[in-house]
Amino acid sequence: MNNALLLSLVLFCCGLQMQAQTLTEAEVTAKMNEAFALNNAKKTAEALDAFLLVGRNSEQQRNEVEHQVYVCSQTLACMCYETLKRYEGAYLLAKKLMSGSLTEKEKKDVSHLYAMNGYMYATSFMHGDNRQLVKARAILEEIMPYADGKVREYAQPKIPLSWYLEGAEYHLSQQYDKALACYQNALKGFIELRKTDDEISVLRHIAEIKGTLYDVIGSENAYKQALYLSRQTGKSDAQMDILKGLWTIGKTIGDVQLAQAYAASIDSLVDATSDLQTKYIYYNQKGNEARDLGQYGIAEQWYLRGKDIAECADTKSVSANKHLSYSNLRNLYAAIGRYNDALLYAKKAIEEFQAHTSMGDATYNMPYMALADIYRLMSDKENCYRSLDKIFKTASRIVDSKELYHLYTTRGRCRFAFKNYQSALNDYKKADELLATKYPQTDGDRISLLALIGGVEHQLGNYTESEQYYRKYAEYTKALYGEKSQEHINAQIYLANAEGFAENVTYGCNDYTAAVLQLKALMKQRIPYMSSTECEGLWNPLSSLFTMMTPYALEAKQTQTPFTKNCYDALVMSKSFLLESERSMYDVIKRMGTSEDMHNYTTLASMKNQVKAWEKDYNANADSILSVSRKISRLENLLTNRCKEYSDGTDFMDVDYDAVKHALGQNEVLIDFTDYISQTQGRKYAAYIINKVQGYPLLKALFAERQIDSLGIVRPDMYYSEDYSEDILKLLWVSLKENVSEGTTIYYVPSQLLFQISLESLPLPDGSLLGSHYHFVRMSSARELVKMKSESKGYKSNSAVLYGGLQYDLEASAMVEEAKKYNLSNLFALRGEITRGDSVFHDLQGTKEEILKIEELLKRNKWQVSSYMGKNGTEESFLNMHGKSPKLLHLATHGFYYTPNRAENVDYLKGYTDAMSLSGLVMSGGNAAWLGKQLPKGVLGGILTANDIARLDLSNTDMVVLSACQTGQGKATSEELYGLQRAFKKAGVGTIVMSLWNVSDKTTSEFMTTFYERLADKKNAWNKRKAFEEAKEIIRKEHPDPYYWAAFVMLD
Repeated sequence: MNNALLLSLVLFCCGLQMQAQTLTEAEVTAKMNEAFALNNAKKTAEALDAFLLVGRNSEQQRNEVEHQVYVCSQTLACMCYETLKRYEGAYLLAKKLMSGSLTEKEKKDVSHLYAMNGYMYATSFMHGDNRQLVKARAILEEIMPYADGKVREYAQPKIPLSWYLEGAEYHLSQQYDKALACYQNALKGFIELRKTDDEISVLRHIAEIKGTLYDVIGSENAYKQALYLSRQTGKSDAQMDILKGLWTIGKTIGDVQLAQAYAASIDSLVDATSDLQTKYIYYNQKGNEARDLGQYGIAEQWYLRGKDIAECADTKSVSANKHLSYSNLRNLYAAIGRYNDALLYAKKAIEEFQAHTSMGDATYNMPYMALADIYRLMSDKENCYRSLDKIFKTASRIVDSKELYHLYTTRGRCRFAFKNYQSALNDYKKADELLATKYPQTDGDRISLLALIGGVEHQLGNYTESEQYYRKYAEYTKALYGEKSQEHINAQIYLANAEGFAENVTYGCNDYTAAVLQLKALMKQRIPYMSSTECEGLWNPLSSLFTMMTPYALEAKQTQTPFTKNCYDALVMSKSFLLESERSMYDVIKRMGTSEDMHNYTTLASMKNQVKAWEKDYNANADSILSVSRKISRLENLLTNRCKEYSDGTDFMDVDYDAVKHALGQNEVLIDFTDYISQTQGRKYAAYIINKVQGYPLLKALFAERQIDSLGIVRPDMYYSEDYSEDILKLLWVSLKENVSEGTTIYYVPSQLLFQISLESLPLPDGSLLGSHYHFVRMSSARELVKMKSESKGYKSNSAVLYGGLQYDLEASAMVEEAKKYNLSNLFALRGEITRGDSVFHDLQGTKEEILKIEELLKRNKWQVSSYMGKNGTEESFLNMHGKSPKLLHLATHGFYYTPNRAENVDYLKGYTDAMSLSGLVMSGGNAAWLGKQLPKGVLGGILTANDIARLDLSNTDMVVLSACQTGQGKATSEELYGLQRAFKKAGVGTIVMSLWNVSDKTTSEFMTTFYERLADKKNAWNKRKAFEEAKEIIRKEHPDPYYWAAFVMLD
């Protein structure tokens, strides 16, 4: 109200004549004047009381004068209320005045006070402990017809905001239907007011809820609307969060293309912004992606970058960011077994959370759940239970059933880990009881509890109850996620195992078979759209589902039935799966791709090798690793999409029992070894025997690895000595012998420990070798047999490249001179110029003579031979064979294979953990790199790792002969042996000759020379397998000790 109006009211009231009510007329006039004086003196509270007293004595408004006194005094009282910030009183008094009879002028003045104070009163119900959003909204809607100017500008947005805040309350309490209704009302209001930022916020919440309710299309649509608006406003941090949500949807539903598209948008967005919050979101997103793919070192670096931003004072929402960063690092370190680091960040997360949470808050101790889980993983029962006690001391304050669910399931998980099964069961059932008060059985968390309870019932020996819970779990996952979802597939396998224990074997076999067939279909659907890194991330957690069918079949006594066939199909699928998926991409590009595709493929392979080299020291190379990793991801996605245009690249997954059986001849047998972990006996071995005539494969249980361990064999050559060979034969061969007749060709695929053993070299009691009674053919997988029988690989000419007599110490000038001979693409030179090492490779004198003899023999048989000796056998010369390799490749040099633990003592290899970087061959000049000397610019180091070889195209090579030590060693996995064997197979080589342990230079040269002599013998007609066995027998006669001859194996 303006000053002129106030002055006129003062003058008018000073001279009024009226009929008094409680007060006399004179007293009312005096009280009115007193009120004016008090108000002018800034004694607002006293003035208010006086004006209210005048109002009570003029409220009857029996004449015009009394009406004017009443309206004047109460209008001024409203103003006093407002000055005193007593908005409720002002609002109620103004509302009362508005309900009476007012002139237009009076109504204008009072309506302003009514709207203004109503607005202020309403907002008091929108925040703090006195939040009453429905009441606030009712007041706001009531005053809106009277609000104008600034009041309307402020008040109108508060109506949709009240819907938004109410929706958030329902959202937090998981009352999703009510939350969605509120959010929709909020969205409508914000759209009408053109409050774009608020629209974006509401749409994001709608998308989150719809995702939680498994309405994928609804969630995606809401995110897309939010993305469109955020791009209009240029809010990069909002765009980042939205794109992250869309990426998550793509990953969740298995739409790889969708996920890749949004990942590319995320990369582009972060490249174009300097906003720290946007970068923070991005770094955590990239960390999550890398963690999901098993790239833990890269994930760590992304998370650390995010932590650096979170700890920066300029960052928005510092506390929330810091807590998230600490939590991400905590979870990562716990997942990879770095428990001390996990504890450090768990405690930091607790400290950060509690610093910004009231001690009286119900969630104050909730972060101790993560700490308890870490102690559980460490098997530290005392500290685990102490952390749980900390949470449960304040559990009575928690009213939200979802929070209590997490509390009880965490304790149940810990009790289960420490074998307190009954208490764990009680916790899980309590969690379900709490959820049941608000949520139906179809709730995702209640469904997950079915599996947890089923698992505990199994441990308690209640197999019937366990089966019932797992059956419900399978039914609900099917209804919630879909029949072809990974969740339901896992549930079916859990059910199958439960059915087996409950002696419902037929049902169990059916469910297991259905699950694996669906899993195979799911993988065939996804793999064409996935990069090799994503394939590995998908495969690693799923591989055990395939390999664990074998022990199930043995337990169920399904050793030669239709279920046995399904088990074998799963085993064939699992062996060399990643190798085949990677090789498939290259084959597609080579056959159908463009020169640009091939360029991109080789670039990709080289960048991956470069990252492997940098990973030796993550901290020093973090920036380079993360930068190149982003480029790798983009290039992989590009190539994956290109390959999809040519072929889906999943043909290798079609090889099954029928294909293998068809590939076998009448007098041929395949023995496919497999292994699995038994809870009571450790690693156990079994074998599938396949021939041309039987209807189903025969599955036989063999032995437990501890039985071989008990023999005390400390060197691999001891398997073939008279002291141990009889026991080895009993464990490994006797049970198989009855299923193969003498003279049979036996193709066999080793597994784990058996990679170290050459079946054909095992001596029999009569002194002969097992290989003299059967024709053994060692293979990397059954797929190789199918390929070998179905493909007629023609080689253009009898060409050979021989390496031997290499000079490992070269002057820098000689290295430069040799390097200049080869016009290698820079793609093959992506590595540092300084490396480190600790020992010297000495020249192998016998290899020069070996090469000269082989060269002379081959040339005599009209072969085109290129020999690399002395300083000529450089890494550059080997890489130069890419795409133009010879039919025969012979490498007489030093080989190496180190485990990660042994590599810690070798500076050149220290920091590597993957077997493909820890195995390789040494070429001319290799000592400089191994010893850490400065290499001339543009010169490669001469250390050829399995990773280097794997990225080459050596598909023209029928046979590679590795006349080097340890070339048959590597890291054994359920998929295959990682090392030089995998490298040359991935490069496309047909047959590999290699050694299982260190053999003397002299004996190796003798064997190799003899092998080629037998190969060239007219009686053998270049039958490499026959020549190999003859050479081994000749060396055995000259050197009876198995150490000298049993190491050599031939792999097809």
